[in-house]
This record gives sequence, C-alpha cells and structure tokens, in this order.
Amino acid sequence: MTKGKIGYNVPAGQRYVMMLCSSILCFFIAAFIMALIQHGGISQAKMRIAMVVQDVVMFILPAIATAVVVSRRPGDFLMITKRPGLDNIVLVLLILLASVPLMNGIIALNKSLVLPDSLSSLQQWMEASENAANAGLKLVIGDGGIGSLIMGLLIIGVMAGFSEELFFRGALQRIIRSTPVSGHVAVWVSAIIFSAAHMQFFGFVPRLLLGAFFGYAAWWSGSVWLAVAAHVMNNSLAFILMWLKAGSNGAIDPEKMLTPNLTMEDLPMIAISAILTAIGITLLYKRLHKRQ
Repeated sequence: MTKGKIGYNVPAGQRYVMMLCSSILCFFIAAFIMALIQHGGISQAKMRIAMVVQDVVMFILPAIATAVVVSRRPGDFLMITKRPGLDNIVLVLLILLASVPLMNGIIALNKSLVLPDSLSSLQQWMEASENAANAGLKLVIGDGGIGSLIMGLLIIGVMAGFSEELFFRGALQRIIRSTPVSGHVAVWVSAIIFSAAHMQFFGFVPRLLLGAFFGYAAWWSGSVWLAVAAHVMNNSLAFILMWLKAGSNGAIDPEKMLTPNLTMEDLPMIAISAILTAIGITLLYKRLHKRQ
C-alpha cells in the first residue's frame, strides 16, 4: 500500500510529535493504574492484570489515537483492513520454526555479553533489569499447570503480540515510512526501538532481528495482521517450550529456559537453520510481491 492512498491530516513532523505525546501520556496513565493495582503487594493475579493494562494503555491506545489524529483513514494507516492470507501465515510459522536453532545460538551469544570493567555499573544495571523481567515473567506464569499455560498464552502470546505489533509496526513503523525514508530504514528503526523498549539488553539482538522480521512481514504484505500472527506464534511457541520444560515440581525458571547453551556440536544445526530461514524469508518476499 503506498503512502499516497492513506491521506494525512498533519505534516510529517507533527505525526512524530503526536505519537510521542500520546505514548508519553499513556505511559504515565498506565504506570498510575499499575501502581494502584499493585498497591499492597504484588500477586500473580495483580501482575497478570497489570500486564493486560500495560498492553492496552501503553500500546493499543496510543496507536489508535495517533492513527485517528494523523490519518484520514486510520484503518489503512494501521494496516488492519487487509487480510494476510492463511497460506502466508502458515509460511511465517514455518520460518519461525526453522529459525529456532539459529535464534537459540544468537540468544546464547547475546547472553554472554560482558562489558569492560569501566562499564561495570552499566553491566550490573543491565543484569538487574534482566532479573527483574524474569521475576515478573515467572510470577505471571505461575505454577506450570494447565491454567498457567492458558493464561500465559493469552497474556504473553496473544495480548502482547497484538498490542506490540499494533504500536510498533502499525503506528511507529508506519509514521516513519510516511516520511522521506526507505522502507528498510522504517523497519530497522522501529525494530531497534521495539527491542530497546523491552529493557532486556541481554536479549537485545535476537529481539531486534525478530522485530525486523515482523516489520518486513507487515511492510511486504501491507497488513499488520501478518506481523501480529508472527509475533503471537513466536511468543506462544517460546512459552509452550518453557511450559513443557518445567521441572517436576511445576516451577518454571525463565532464566534457564530462555538461555540455551551453545556448543560446537550445535553449529551444523545452526547453519542449516540459517539456510532454511533465509530460503523461507525469500519465498515469503516473492509471494507477497507477486500478489502486489
């Protein structure tokens, strides 16, 4: 879908300002509501509710508000009016499955990052941020039972996948793309912001690559739903693997589950995974451009 078909109400610079202002406002509103929810102590139920509030207020609301204000056709702006096609969704799922060994290798390398001694305070802050994120995830997951599986898939898989894609690909990437820059710049800038916003720096690179994949899926297809499907499937797959690997006591340790070990024996599988992933992305690109 070309930029000219949408129609904008405000100049390019004001589009950025609108999204920035709405994002900041919704951030403080979400923080206030989450503080009220967690007042008196954090529990599993409170954490789950807080995560839903975060997704709705911090991501969905500013994306919709931005689209309504800056565009004459908000639905087209957010790319929610075009169906991606079931065949493309299946291909995206196959690409994600094929990329698992490759992504595990990248995750292990990123996790092994050690900063110089001069940046030890930054290293400690990054580790503390990572530990806090894992602790929150562990609380949301619960005891590893069927109920925890269902809640995890709904919150971490469906809700997070939809809300984040609507914000980062539907709104942010779209605004960047509406200015005189290439689609590649829009994809990678939004992917960088997407990864940085998670505040989990030991997973920055793999999340950056995933964000770029989601971005290209949305750009090539002209539908944010393909990116949503990819994001939901990725999050759900990761959560299901964590749930299946839970210990005999039902406890799930995100730190151990999400940090695979990398050995020399893994390199052939990683190489095969990289080749299959590249082939899958090439096929997706050709399919989507052929339809256009």
